[in-house]
Amino acid sequence: MSNVFTYQPGQTVAIVQQVLNADGYRQDGYIVPGVTGPLGEPIIARVMAPNLSLLTNFPATMVKLDTGLYYLSFILPQGPAALGLYMVDVYWYNPSTFHLQQDVIQIQCVYSRIGQL
Repeated sequence: MSNVFTYQPGQTVAIVQQVLNADGYRQDGYIVPGVTGPLGEPIIARVMAPNLSLLTNFPATMVKLDTGLYYLSFILPQGPAALGLYMVDVYWYNPSTFHLQQDVIQIQCVYSRIGQL
């Protein structure tokens, strides 16, 4: 599944990942609680910038908000070089199958004067 969101340079991007079981209810998908990485909470493995470079500070473990609900934010770079399409890779374990799942989120970084004085 791919989601596309639009932000402006310098804005904080908020990524929220919901982990559902086979019945459609939120459930923690990790196998070993408190362990980060492949057997831990969902992670943002990488954020790829428009010039195909990787943003620093990734991979990063997402913060648990509630059962099966995780959050992580980061700030987009500023300036004209920040414009373009960013790709965010999110990984987690499916609580029903224990298979590794991936979601690709696209962040369009555009300049807009809408709402500015």
